[in-house]
Amino acid sequence: MKEIDFLPDWYKQGRVQQKKHREFYVALGLILFIMTVWSVFANGRVVAARARNTSLQNARLIQARFEEEYTAVEKERQELKAKEALLKSIESRIAVSDVIAEITYLLGDKIVLKKLEIRTEPLEKSSTQTGAKTALKTASSPFSKDERFKVILGGFAPDAAEVAEILNRLEQSDYFFRIVPGFSRNANVGEYQVSEFEISLYIANYKQN
Repeated sequence: MKEIDFLPDWYKQGRVQQKKHREFYVALGLILFIMTVWSVFANGRVVAARARNTSLQNARLIQARFEEEYTAVEKERQELKAKEALLKSIESRIAVSDVIAEITYLLGDKIVLKKLEIRTEPLEKSSTQTGAKTALKTASSPFSKDERFKVILGGFAPDAAEVAEILNRLEQSDYFFRIVPGFSRNANVGEYQVSEFEISLYIANYKQN
């Protein structure tokens, strides 16, 4: 018995087209899904890369900061070490408080001191030195260090005669020798005319044979 197909051709073709459309949309959806997943994965990698880059930059900044701090601390340590060496040298050679007390006593009440510097200089190798004195009149042997201390005084006096008197008093002191006037000139301080001066001298805390 022959089967009779009552379905028209247009209906059959429509079903075929619908099936193709479903397959197309499924494929398109799968492609979109894959693209979405890939996009999320790629964005995650980008975010992770940015995070690593930020972390590296922060690490570099921290390292640079540590290096700057280390350099600053090392510089400060070297400065403190140099100051410590200077203080040890001064401690072993002179009593700074005694020197300042002597200078204050010799200058008197009429002098306004604006500068007081104590510098170290290499000791001269000459066998004789004019005006050299023994160390504070109490030392019985030369110091082992080849250094001496130079003092620079600067300030204001009422007049040139007072500056000359300061020079004379310094010459008479057993604490100092080789007194050299740097300059003495007129200067105005407010409404007053005074003498500005500068004097260099050496602390007599060593011997030279």
